[in-house]
Amino acid sequence: GYLLVNYGREKYGTDLWAKVTRDASAYKGLFYPFQTAIKKYTGISYKQFVHEALNSYKDLTVKENRQEGQLVFPEDKRYVHNYYFPYSIGNDSLIYLKSTYRQRPAFYLKDKNGEHLIRTRDISLDEQFSFRNGKIVYIAYETDARWGWKDYTIIKLLDIYTKEEKSLGTKTRYATPDLSPSGLLIAAVKNDENGHNQVDILDANGGALKFSLHTEGLGMLTDPKFIDEANLVMVARLKDGKTCLALGNIDNGSIIRLTDPSFGVIGYPCVNNGLIYFTASWSGNDEIYSLDPATKKMMKYTQGSLGNYFVNAAGGKLTWSKFTAEGYLLWQSDLAALRAEEIKMVEAKIKFPVAHGKELPDILFTETTVQRPVTNYSKSTRLFNFHSYRPYYSDPVFTYSIYGENILNTLQTEIFYSYNRNEKTNAIGINEWYGELFPYLNLGIEYTFDREAVIGNRLRQWGQLDSRVGFLIPLQSTRGRNFKNFSLGAYYVLRNEFNKGFYKDSLGNTSFSYLLQTISWSQQVQRAAQHSFPRLGYLLNAQHRYAITSMEGYQFIGNGTIYLPGILRNQNLILTGSFQQRDTLSQVSFSDRFAYSRGYTGRYFSRMWRTSVNYHLPLLYPDWGFGNILYLQAVRLNGFYDFTKIYSRDKKTTHDQRSVGGELFVDTRWWNQYPLTFGFRISHLLDQDQFNGRRGTVYEFVLPVSIIPR
Repeated sequence: GYLLVNYGREKYGTDLWAKVTRDASAYKGLFYPFQTAIKKYTGISYKQFVHEALNSYKDLTVKENRQEGQLVFPEDKRYVHNYYFPYSIGNDSLIYLKSTYRQRPAFYLKDKNGEHLIRTRDISLDEQFSFRNGKIVYIAYETDARWGWKDYTIIKLLDIYTKEEKSLGTKTRYATPDLSPSGLLIAAVKNDENGHNQVDILDANGGALKFSLHTEGLGMLTDPKFIDEANLVMVARLKDGKTCLALGNIDNGSIIRLTDPSFGVIGYPCVNNGLIYFTASWSGNDEIYSLDPATKKMMKYTQGSLGNYFVNAAGGKLTWSKFTAEGYLLWQSDLAALRAEEIKMVEAKIKFPVAHGKELPDILFTETTVQRPVTNYSKSTRLFNFHSYRPYYSDPVFTYSIYGENILNTLQTEIFYSYNRNEKTNAIGINEWYGELFPYLNLGIEYTFDREAVIGNRLRQWGQLDSRVGFLIPLQSTRGRNFKNFSLGAYYVLRNEFNKGFYKDSLGNTSFSYLLQTISWSQQVQRAAQHSFPRLGYLLNAQHRYAITSMEGYQFIGNGTIYLPGILRNQNLILTGSFQQRDTLSQVSFSDRFAYSRGYTGRYFSRMWRTSVNYHLPLLYPDWGFGNILYLQAVRLNGFYDFTKIYSRDKKTTHDQRSVGGELFVDTRWWNQYPLTFGFRISHLLDQDQFNGRRGTVYEFVLPVSIIPR
């Protein structure tokens, strides 16, 4: 991407991409707007443009691509494997973090007997960790249950022998921790809300702060690694954007530069036998280097066209991760076998300099001071501010919503249309949520068209207006290895019904009030890339409606889903259950929200319960695209069995509504970006449909409700 942009800027002018992106974003050229814009402003096809751009850089690419070391694990082309931050222990053992497209990130030990799982890592935004003396230290990600925009990074200490893990502190914001050689201290980077940066030295037993290294005169410190109990090597980013290695002393707080500042990126240092190993982009590619702090002698160990990262030196061996099409793969070599070359500390080589770079302003050193009046921000500014829309389906209700939110994010607006598949009714409405207080306050209006019900031998037809006011307590938590969600709500609803049709005068209009109470709770583990559903998880929710004025009536519905692992890592067994019951007095008719057995036409009985068994398994991962328009990700199969029991009005007579079948789903991305899933369902009805008396096999196409993007 950078090479294409830079080439276009150099050959066709600095304004090329402004014109191309303007036309492409306006879809001038429906299926290939970007390619059409390239041809319009360069006069050549996109294919020819790419060919010429890459050819122009051939002389600047690496001439020598040395294959250093050997793979620790054989290359697996079936799906991506990533190995991060290997640590050598003993002569034949490694500790590392591994994640694949079929597995969640976890810590592993490899020895002469094979690979052994230590523990699945807690949810984290960073793969970096440190290992010493049988302990792993890393950063886990947590969120505030009340405020979703508040998050924290917590230091975790894991004993690889006992598998016990403990947290050091709560609601902290640390990064890149490292254990001291004794295991008694932890060094970690702290960044506070005001942008202040420092390296804290903590007690490894309880997390108490013992000392801090500050960044006065520097820009930022990161990646601290202990050399001994008193000294650390760190990466320092200066205020002008350059980086260098620095030495920090805990006893006196001093910070000394070890390398000349350079715009070449430096990271992931490792200390062994007095030498500092690290990755830097000085040669135009991310390669592995070492530095002797005493003599300033610097060596380069790798040379290639792909990046080399997370180096570890121990026992006369060098182990690192190399970026490949199959993921970050582990490589290892004896230090003596590597063709290391001594280099001098020079400014990083800019392999592909920015075209017309001298014409660009240096924003790092451009100071602009503008005095503006300070006033209170009005909460009504762009009060509705409609910004997106979303189709959504929760069987049996389809909803299409338009969302808006004011600038301060305290008022959310939803205008929606919904269709109830069971009752064949349409509705429109508006919801307003006020979130500055807690709980959230809600005000909403919904009008449902053309509802029908048989009363005696007469067909009642009416429209209904529901006006609602209430509150909701939403809590969300990311902690440990789980995502958790809980919500509790209560609403007062005033319903006005307007009869129409032949009996509109004899039946009369009605008005009554009812209460709606809701509760939901879910918990699930993190998913890998090829997991269509979480390996473990559950979802529970319930709603209760009941009249509180002159009318009588109620409706209760509860749903539950359990996600279980299948036979293979990317397969799932999913168990679902639903229960719905309403009154039999027929004074109040609440909408039917029960998900019927697949293949049947749902009806609204006085009591219904359902259990379902689903087994999802992928068949293919095509990883294939067509013309930059359609990309096929996966083809999945689901086998299912549904059992619904329905009850008569007096709940004395029952019937079964059982079906068995299969579903074929195709996961796609349109224009290589927008995800859509299409499917085909075959349902075999084992019982007579109570609506139309049908029995046999039903064929259905399953179309995504989000076929129109936001």
